Amino acid sequence: MKLNRLLFLIVLLHQYGFAQPATEVYLLDIKNNATSFSIDPSTKPVNISNNEGYDNQPSFIEKLNAVAYVSSRNKKPTDVYLYDLATAKTQQFTNNKEAEYSPKTTPDGKFISVVKDTDQNLTRISLDGLVTEKLYTSKDSIGYYCWLNKSEIAAFTLSKPKITLKLIHIKNKTEQYLTDSIGRSLYKYRDGIVICQKLKKGSYVSFIDKKGAITQLIELPKNTEDFYLTADGWLFSSNESKLIYCNLTAKTKVWQEVANLKAMGISKIFRLAVNQDKNKLVFVAEGK
Repeated sequence: MKLNRLLFLIVLLHQYGFAQPATEVYLLDIKNNATSFSIDPSTKPVNISNNEGYDNQPSFIEKLNAVAYVSSRNKKPTDVYLYDLATAKTQQFTNNKEAEYSPKTTPDGKFISVVKDTDQNLTRISLDGLVTEKLYTSKDSIGYYCWLNKSEIAAFTLSKPKITLKLIHIKNKTEQYLTDSIGRSLYKYRDGIVICQKLKKGSYVSFIDKKGAITQLIELPKNTEDFYLTADGWLFSSNESKLIYCNLTAKTKVWQEVANLKAMGISKIFRLAVNQDKNKLVFVAEGK
């Protein structure tokens, strides 16, 4: 098990940018024009992490009106931090010896789930931070995941000898292999999962059902594997310094530009998330 965790960390560090030397989390107001997205010319991204170390994996916690992200500070393992959208203030949400990754809201909205570094187990923490409960420890290390319902997750796992996508039933403690050669972006969509499918010819946003049947939806820009998918099918991604989007429900799927942030000092955009109203976007970029 220790060897498996070591291999998992090596893969993430080398291939998936899990611990970039300096990253920051930025918040950007976007204009939701119902059928398109843009930014006001005067709008600039706000650095909400302001930390010399590693800051990554942002997500909106709607019930707290906050952005959760992981941050490594004072040479300590990553903890979860919350940026309050109303007050523009940051507070530390967890303070543990083991690192935590991938904070997300649970389906009932009452908890924030994370992956614990000790054995890559899935854990949930109440919104007030007082209750912590281990939910599941996979046979293989869990890296990234998305909730499908209150008892199932789709998980990016380090299986031997490759990274795989598994359907995990938490209560029944069962794991079902779906596919491999995937990236770190996973989202519930309709009755299946939208994934980053990594092929020799390029990376694709693809739909996979619970039986493993895959449909390619749209190709991602070169060297891009991060995207965010809203419940109603709006897909947000990046191409170097550009924020882009498309609609998965459209017959013809074409990337369109939200904004090019190069003039604002942003050269490469990584992980990103959008709030429910689709008027705020958070993203990760290299630190200055």
